[in-house]
Amino acid sequence: MRIKSVQNLDNSYSAAEALNLGWEQSDSDLVVFCHEDVEFPVEWISRVDRATHKLEAGGGPPSWGVLGPVGRLGKQFAGFYGDDVTAVRYGPLPGQVDTLDELCMIVRRNLDLRFDESLGGFHLYGADLAMQCTEHGLENYAIDAFVWHHTSSRGNYSRPAEYHRIRLRLQRKWRWRRKRLGKRIGTTCGQVHFGWRHGWF
Repeated sequence: MRIKSVQNLDNSYSAAEALNLGWEQSDSDLVVFCHEDVEFPVEWISRVDRATHKLEAGGGPPSWGVLGPVGRLGKQFAGFYGDDVTAVRYGPLPGQVDTLDELCMIVRRNLDLRFDESLGGFHLYGADLAMQCTEHGLENYAIDAFVWHHTSSRGNYSRPAEYHRIRLRLQRKWRWRRKRLGKRIGTTCGQVHFGWRHGWF
């Protein structure tokens, strides 16, 4: 895995636009999308290599869509990461999940999907990409690839108005495309419901 950085320091692009630009410019087999406040341990790349080899041990083309240190399946978290308070581990790894937290996501460069730029803003773009993968028959996993997320604030985070606007766009997009997804999807910020009368996390 080679390291190449693409930055969006002045927010000239939405998250999806900036990440798609980086995706197109990448030249490695795997592409890592992360927040600017994530610290990677020195052994992180070898951990990712071990995890991907484990997932692909059966041979044939890879069946995974998005990987990352922490994700959620329904109400259950899976993963291994640390914040400014402590390190936490959820469940055995790798663990299949609905979606991955945007703090760090790993995809294959040749994956025939992209972040949805119509959502705009800086929230839930990872949840949408993971749902695209599920819709295309791919699986998403939280893997044993520990990172430090330095501004994580578990339990003390107030979501901005933009988050709720994007959440509604996401729900409208997927309400009629949830055949593979079921009636609800877990994200690390809560559950997305796709019923007729409600769409609250």
